[in-house]
Amino acid sequence: MTRAVSFSAGRAAIIVALSVEQASLRRLALAGAGDVSITQSGPGPARAADNARAALAAGANALVSWGLAGGVHARLGSGTVVVPRRVRGDDGAVYPTHRAWRSGVADSLRGELGVDDGDLLTVAEPLATPAAKSAAAALGVVAVDMESAAVAAVAARARVPFIALRVVVDTAADVLPPAAVAWVDARGDRRFGAAFAAAVKPLQWRALFVLAKRYRAASRALDRAAALTAASRVLAAPAAAG
Repeated sequence: MTRAVSFSAGRAAIIVALSVEQASLRRLALAGAGDVSITQSGPGPARAADNARAALAAGANALVSWGLAGGVHARLGSGTVVVPRRVRGDDGAVYPTHRAWRSGVADSLRGELGVDDGDLLTVAEPLATPAAKSAAAALGVVAVDMESAAVAAVAARARVPFIALRVVVDTAADVLPPAAVAWVDARGDRRFGAAFAAAVKPLQWRALFVLAKRYRAASRALDRAAALTAASRVLAAPAAAG
């Protein structure tokens, strides 16, 4: 189910997967950032691609993938903002992001937030172990998510500008609890029952404590990134070239 919040006539469409990602933008009234619309797609590449196509059909002429990510390179801590030069799919496809647009967004964050422009890889499932993250890092990427390559592919086919902004939650050394993938539903909303069920298992307490700490840092950074990009109006769609 698509959940859309339009703040203007809409030129740049921001695609988020999760309600917590959309909340970062809604709370900070991104209406001040220019011609922007926001759509919550739910997790995964198929839903993200569907929402990206719908946004273009509704009049958007640029796409942004916004939200959280998993870090796979040791240099990235929780709260690092990844504004990648390239987004990669797990099928080997590589999508360059719009250079000038990306640079403007990254510049608006520097000084207050840590920013990295390394490659972002889209994967089918969260990477739960340091070994899995290390294998991804060996491909030359710094972080992973589940939607950006799908949005980038839609942008590439439509020949419209595309960027991604993702904030790192778990780091390369962190282990994700086995049930973490079940903590959100198909719409991207929280499933409190699943999270509570994990919390009552003592063997998961340490991993849950670490993940909660990481999430708080990432959430603060995502909120701040929304505020900074809104204040500098850098999310308005650029010219197609770049």
